[in-house]
Amino acid sequence: MSNVSPIENQNFHDAGGIVDNILNVTFYIKYFNQRPKNVKIQVVDTPITQSVDLQSQGLNLGLSKYSEALIKTFILGTPKPPPANIPKLIVSQTVSFAAFLYEKMRNAIEYREEHLIRRAAIERILKRRLVLNANGKGIADNLIKELLWARYMENNSVPEEMIPTVQGIIDKYFYLRNEITGGRPEKEKTGLTLFIMELLSAEIEERLAPNPRREAFTNYVYQVLRPKVAFWEKPEEEKDIQVYIAVERSFAKSDPPLIRYHLFRLLLPDFINMTWQDVDRILPKFYDIYKAIEKEFYHPLGEQLRRFVKKNLAPFLILRDLFEANPNNISEILHDDAKLKFKTDEICRKKYQETGAKLRRAGVRSFIYIVLTKIIFAVAIEVPVDIYLTGRIAYLPVAVNLFFPALVMAAIVSLVGVPGQDNTKRIYEHLKTILVEDPDDPVASHDKLVLGRTARQTSAFLTVGFSLVYALAFVFSFGTIFYILSSLGFNLASQTVFIFFLTLVTFFGYRIRQISTEYQVMDKEGALSPLGDFFLLPILGVGKWLSGEISRLNLFIFIFDFIIEAPFKALFEVLEEWFHFVRVKKEEMV
Repeated sequence: MSNVSPIENQNFHDAGGIVDNILNVTFYIKYFNQRPKNVKIQVVDTPITQSVDLQSQGLNLGLSKYSEALIKTFILGTPKPPPANIPKLIVSQTVSFAAFLYEKMRNAIEYREEHLIRRAAIERILKRRLVLNANGKGIADNLIKELLWARYMENNSVPEEMIPTVQGIIDKYFYLRNEITGGRPEKEKTGLTLFIMELLSAEIEERLAPNPRREAFTNYVYQVLRPKVAFWEKPEEEKDIQVYIAVERSFAKSDPPLIRYHLFRLLLPDFINMTWQDVDRILPKFYDIYKAIEKEFYHPLGEQLRRFVKKNLAPFLILRDLFEANPNNISEILHDDAKLKFKTDEICRKKYQETGAKLRRAGVRSFIYIVLTKIIFAVAIEVPVDIYLTGRIAYLPVAVNLFFPALVMAAIVSLVGVPGQDNTKRIYEHLKTILVEDPDDPVASHDKLVLGRTARQTSAFLTVGFSLVYALAFVFSFGTIFYILSSLGFNLASQTVFIFFLTLVTFFGYRIRQISTEYQVMDKEGALSPLGDFFLLPILGVGKWLSGEISRLNLFIFIFDFIIEAPFKALFEVLEEWFHFVRVKKEEMV
């Protein structure tokens, strides 16, 4: 099996080089279904060292080898800052303040999780600079400066020697892009270019700001949950990759570009340390890997796995909070049952309070957003249409359209509660099991969730029948709404606006409700919940679709990225050079 290469422990880079042997919690994937013949990854049994002697400390919880490895990784996994005596990049605070404000405005119009913003900014900067510098030569300096201006990196924290390092990464990926896209159809070339730009931005971020702790937690959750899932009559490795993607999406809250990078790094671990001169070695298999990774995002069981992982996340989230709140004595807490129980209760109460505050903020913001946009719609669409069709303003439809969606949102938020003490007890019991139980023990994974069996056994007749029933629910839900609106004198324009906002508000309200379930171990359903959900699903489905389409057609993003940003950042560069010139002249006077 000469074409088999093992997954090794991941290496993480800090400013001083490579941190070896930090992450002992690793995951094993043989590779994808219908994988290319020349690319295979076999299971490797990586030893994990016990880092705590329970007997000598006299503590009463014996943790699994994975839990021990997580503690070890957390303690050792903080990247060391670069030495104080090496030159570092410094930018003007005046320019930085202006750039910081701009980035705040830019990020406000496109929601992302906080930890995903920097990578997206790197990708955006690279794409903009490609317009004037198609080969990416010499852009690392300005790229890093832009990150410092916008305070994505702390000023005076990035060594000057990082510039050639980042430029080397850029050269590597640009050479790969030029070689792999040549002669391909335009659509295929666009997809490959986007894929490569996502990998490039992720590797640059990892080199500038490595985060082995985050990687360790993701791998830990994967290791614990992987044995609890089985695919019906499918290879083990196919399940493994889907569990990993589900953990990345739900626990790490990674976006598709970051997941693609992590998968790519698993399949080609040597690529991280390559230069552009080495890229020719991987060209024959790069396209196959690209297609295989893209295919895995559309696996028929992927969404079911994501929901399974999400329902089991609460103990892992509390565990992560425990680590972050107690970095200096986390080992002592996790090995002592009484301390673990006390700290779990403390963290849970804090998180429940934060959840309540988050719900209120989300509700208020959504209420204001809905009212303001409804006023705009009323002035721009409903009132002119009423005047054109009837010669007068129909005040009832306008008033209903103005206030009803906002009141629906307020009602949804007010009915949402946060978990209580019973939930905390369940979290503690689950957490203790997770820490102590060895996922490799067959007894620990005897009660598996089996996916794929139902889909195989469901007859074509039942599938068609269920689809027809869902279609009837769709017709009934929207038919009832249109009938009531027509009875109230709504014209077609007012009805369309009402449906538009009702579906969006219902979807946003549902998303807000999910905030309250983040730390909830068990989501209890009432007896009538399935019936209500059945008629609500069509409205939620339309709202989700509209939300996705609106986000793709965000005019403000186009204005910021292509009209404002380029001249704005060019002005920053001129100002930065001017301040540098003045600084040098002042030093010459001394």
